[in-house]
Amino acid sequence: MADLALAAIMAIWGSTFAVVRALVGGGEAPVSPMLLVAARMALSSALLFAWLAARGQLRFSRALWRDGLLCAALLGGGFLLQIEGQHRTTASRSGFLTGLLVVFVPLLELFLFRKRPSAPAAVGIALAFTGMALLSSGGAAGQAQLLGDLLTVGCAVVFAGHIIALGRVAGRHPVLPLVLVQLAGTFAMAAVAGPFVERQHFISDPRAFAALLYLSVFATLLAFGVQTWAQRRLPPVRMALLSALEPAFAALWAAVLIGERLSRLELWGGALIVLGVAVGETGTVLLARQRGPAG
Repeated sequence: MADLALAAIMAIWGSTFAVVRALVGGGEAPVSPMLLVAARMALSSALLFAWLAARGQLRFSRALWRDGLLCAALLGGGFLLQIEGQHRTTASRSGFLTGLLVVFVPLLELFLFRKRPSAPAAVGIALAFTGMALLSSGGAAGQAQLLGDLLTVGCAVVFAGHIIALGRVAGRHPVLPLVLVQLAGTFAMAAVAGPFVERQHFISDPRAFAALLYLSVFATLLAFGVQTWAQRRLPPVRMALLSALEPAFAALWAAVLIGERLSRLELWGGALIVLGVAVGETGTVLLARQRGPAG
């Protein structure tokens, strides 16, 4: 049951690339990119705040604010880079390039904490970077798309930093208040930065409101809740394998919802990224399990 629930969440997260691209892509986009992030996080924060208030769980220590705002800075930075990248590149490419965050985690741990990646992680990194090179060279990409790809790779690096930071502080605080601080912090960053980098607009269109509701409720609140529930029941190997589904779902939804098609070279690049993620994560976990009893 947990496997199916988490696979469904990966399908939801994969669909967001096409949904966001439909909202912010092109010259006549109904919503400006930064405003979309701000509106999504504002609605999610308001709903979660109401839920915590109704249950009498609005308690925030100074340590929670400190750790939550650190994670919020990374989460918000990742979202802002991602949305600006999605504005310039395709949904499929954005999904595959965002998937690089999993292989950036061991690299950051090496640079920050001198923690060397395992052999499977190193193989996964090599495969993923080869895939990224193929994906970025495939198709007739102009300067705008190249910039979009680079911004998306930057978001993957920042999201990887968020994973590392959150892993170090999550056990110290209750889950939902910590999530609320991060969502609210991301909203604040998007609201402040938006007017400086774009001409903000939100066209009153039923489809735009429906997409915003979907992103806020299903892709943010429900998705994070189910992920937390599922990770308590699934072993790490299955979790890593299921996480690699998100970029594949992104390409699938982009084809179904907005008619995007990848070239053969781009498909090979995307496949190598997914393979690199799967090899790096599952291989590392399996190696750790083999060494565990001997240690």
